[in-house]
Amino acid sequence: MRLGRFMILVCLGLILILVAFSPAMAGKDHLIIAWEDSVKTMDYYQTTQRIGINVGYMIYDPLLKRDPKDGSIHPHLVTEWKIVNDSTWEFKLRPGVKFHNGNPLNAEAIRFTIEDRILDPAQKSPTAAGWKWVKKVEVKDDLTFRVITDGPYPLILERFNVLFPYDPKWVKEMVAKNGEAYLARNTMGTGPFKFVKFIEGNRVELVRNENYWEKGYPKFPKMTIRFIPEQSTRIAELISGGIDFAGNILPDQIPTIEQSKNSGPNIVPILRLSFWQFDSSGRAPNSPPALKDVRVRRAIWHAIDREAIIKNVLGGNADLANIPMSSKQFAADPSIKGYEYNPEKAKALLKEAGYEKGFDLNVWTYTAITKMANEAAFGYLEKVGIKGVIRDYVGRVGEMEKLCIASKTDGALNMTWGSYNIFDPDAILTYFFMSPEAPYDYTSDAELIGWLRQARTTLDKQKRKDLYSKAQKRIIDQAYWMPFFTQRSISGVSKNLALTVGVDEVPRFQYATWK
Repeated sequence: MRLGRFMILVCLGLILILVAFSPAMAGKDHLIIAWEDSVKTMDYYQTTQRIGINVGYMIYDPLLKRDPKDGSIHPHLVTEWKIVNDSTWEFKLRPGVKFHNGNPLNAEAIRFTIEDRILDPAQKSPTAAGWKWVKKVEVKDDLTFRVITDGPYPLILERFNVLFPYDPKWVKEMVAKNGEAYLARNTMGTGPFKFVKFIEGNRVELVRNENYWEKGYPKFPKMTIRFIPEQSTRIAELISGGIDFAGNILPDQIPTIEQSKNSGPNIVPILRLSFWQFDSSGRAPNSPPALKDVRVRRAIWHAIDREAIIKNVLGGNADLANIPMSSKQFAADPSIKGYEYNPEKAKALLKEAGYEKGFDLNVWTYTAITKMANEAAFGYLEKVGIKGVIRDYVGRVGEMEKLCIASKTDGALNMTWGSYNIFDPDAILTYFFMSPEAPYDYTSDAELIGWLRQARTTLDKQKRKDLYSKAQKRIIDQAYWMPFFTQRSISGVSKNLALTVGVDEVPRFQYATWK
């Protein structure tokens, strides 16, 4: 921690020297923010990165918006909807909305976005798995469209919070003239800011949409989204006034930001769940056979004092999780209890299972905060004979994701899952348990798969709640996962900036103002 603060002071000194020569210092007319991760493409439907979502909300509009405090869904580009029958929904678009080039938003744009940019196999969109429930989109008139599903689908309103319409005319013209690669470096939407420039690994430059349909917003003529992987540099730039917002701050740096005269911390509980998924089915060839034994998986739970790690390592800036989803999501069952910290019980279970001498356990991780927690957890595991080994993919989530899909993440996979901003367990459990669709299923529990499939295909809320309750109990009883904690969004914000960060992990920069 001392070294981290020293590095921040060094960076701050260098930045103060360069301030006078910087062409992009924060100011009243220019909002400058910084994230740890870098956008890889401006084609929103060609990435599943969280940073892609956050940038997307600046350039595009979602069909439906979410209340930042309670996560409830409200009209936005779509103003009204109705259920025609169990497999047909009808929606009305807001009149008068235009894309940045002046073309009108219409129902064809919605059809084009879903059918031609997401679901068309030729696009190979990594987001397609979340939209397979769409059978077709029917254009009824300029402002009316229907979504025909392949059966009852209860999450359609949730999904529409992350559906950003593309302009069919613009996309077709640009692709015809420049090829598909053009869309990776250029984009256009209906949102609060217009795209200007993308420099990969460095920044995205935006300007205010002067004709934005939400009158009076945004307040800033210019916005720059910078990508600064080094936390010390982000914090130093925030303190010096070089940026107005620094995302992805680790808990041990909160005091540094608190001591600044110009900035303060913004801490918000969010959906994101950190958990260990054990290879209980032996999907990865090199996984320890021990993990196929439920006694061993339970022993790992008992061996780790998760509450102490949250308190002492994460500074209390996370919340203990005992269920395989966020407590904020539909059907979360708070009555389910995890396995208590009890190292003697852990040793007894390992002995009973024939692993008294322990074994080596790889834990694959890709974020700095989970790496900190995992290293602390290894100290507890060592006391019961298990040697933990970090497979470090911090900053390389895409690489780890490919290895996971290729059945190469042996041992335990440590994921942090934000559910794509969807407050429903379908957005987390199906990805890890509902084969054959699930890319990360290392469990293969047929009964559990059946429950999840039923929950996905009924509009009966109570039935869905009952099915998800059974699913949660099965996952915890069999210790397929060890939920660790739900995260909090920790960022540094200029004291001059009034900004709301939602429970969905999305900062509302388009509605931010100077104090």
